[in-house]
Amino acid sequence: MASQSFDLRLPAAGVASHALACGQPLLVSSGLMSGDFRVEYHGMEVASGNLSGPADVLVFDTLSAATVAVAADDIVNAVLEAILTCNPQLGCVELTLADDSLARRLLSLGVIELRGDRLIGRPETFFQQTKPWLGSIPHAYPEVPILTNGALHPQRPPKPTGRVYKRFIPWLNTQLGFHVADVEADLEHFHRWMNDPRVAAIWEDGSDLAYHRDFIAGRLADPRTLPLIGTFGGIPFGYFELYWAKEDRIGPHYDADGHDRGWHVAIGEDDFRGKAFVSAWLPSLMHYMFLADPRTRRIVGEPIHHHSQQIRNLDRSGFAKIKHIQFPHKKALLVMLLRERFFMDRLLSPDLSGLTDGDGLPVLGSLARDAA
Repeated sequence: MASQSFDLRLPAAGVASHALACGQPLLVSSGLMSGDFRVEYHGMEVASGNLSGPADVLVFDTLSAATVAVAADDIVNAVLEAILTCNPQLGCVELTLADDSLARRLLSLGVIELRGDRLIGRPETFFQQTKPWLGSIPHAYPEVPILTNGALHPQRPPKPTGRVYKRFIPWLNTQLGFHVADVEADLEHFHRWMNDPRVAAIWEDGSDLAYHRDFIAGRLADPRTLPLIGTFGGIPFGYFELYWAKEDRIGPHYDADGHDRGWHVAIGEDDFRGKAFVSAWLPSLMHYMFLADPRTRRIVGEPIHHHSQQIRNLDRSGFAKIKHIQFPHKKALLVMLLRERFFMDRLLSPDLSGLTDGDGLPVLGSLARDAA
């Protein structure tokens, strides 16, 4: 008996995957029949297949790297990314691959795993891959202890430049990206954001262009911090400042590990506020920090203690409330997200229950969770 086709949901325009790894993205879209998919690169079909039920078996009918720029590994990754991102209710999928050498490569990287004689793709392991979102596989920078202002911590790697992360957001049908702040290219909107009364009330860094030029340059020069600009569909919308916790002001307030990381945020564009947007950038930022260094086990934050909306967002995103801490300038709540919690609870897929698309269907990419 033939397996029933799976009601595979993908955006009508497809999922643009691996924008970093391949330059021109691989486009994963639905085929003619329910459960079918096809993959295109520069308008040329490079793979097709179907996801059939009830066992959720992913079968590649065709799989051909049509150009030297696209490897079969990237095609499989693109299909898994599209399916697991848009259909997070799938706990796993079983893959059928005719190429044994391809299967061995994917197994060695942890993209898939062997369960008996079956090849299985699980979101808990797949979303810990780096190439689909970072565009590369970062190495673990050599760990050499150094002392900064009395704090013993690992020497930090050189700063990246340009785009560092890109991910398709199915419920917004657009790409979210983070790039390292550029003093010239990002100064104008950064200056406007920091002078916005809503942002200035928290950051207290409203000033002139010269001050903000020095601000960005200073963060770029500081080994402890990484200033990022977030974009939706290429449009800048917010500033994100990552820091290594060990040598930061937060480090003395808890038992900080050498690779714990923290972050600050300033959303500068009102058009990109609200649940649908924060549910995109917040887990994606956590995803980037966990992928950038595999030794990062915890991410911390220090929201001001009375910022109830931000604390609710963090609570929904898996952060535990640890304790209140007193800084010279504010009383803050120390919050913490564990790597294990983030990936094992599949927190990259938010609960967007109640949000619907233009056809009145639940939005793509939402993973409903019990209130408890």
